[in-house]
Amino acid sequence: MMEDDGQPRTLYVGNLSRDVTEVLILQLFSQIGPCKSCKMITEHTSNDPYCFVEFYEHRDAAAALAAMNGRKILGKEVKVNWATTPSSQKKDTSNHFHVFVGDLSPEITTEDIKSAFAPFGKISCPNSKMMIEN
Repeated sequence: MMEDDGQPRTLYVGNLSRDVTEVLILQLFSQIGPCKSCKMITEHTSNDPYCFVEFYEHRDAAAALAAMNGRKILGKEVKVNWATTPSSQKKDTSNHFHVFVGDLSPEITTEDIKSAFAPFGKISCPNSKMMIEN
């Protein structure tokens, strides 16, 4: 039954309080069904932290989505959603890597970066606008 049937099992949990920890999320979500993992994302200093909770079973993830969306955790109403749409779920991204390139001169274009990284493999820029941070 552990075969990947294409059904999503990972939830996005957003609008978290800065005091929320992976341990707390796992405690809450595990009450609904066994969780495989929780990954907290807090890099973006201006945005609220968010996390991804992965369940072993699609039905537990679906139940958690229904039960936890809009619930208050440490005083903040959390947003719970599927982490990926079922259509993109089928795509194997296990060999994809994300690279952050910072401290670039404003003259550098997306094409410059693509040509610099081209020797290493296929490059996808999901955001048409490249964020240049100085």
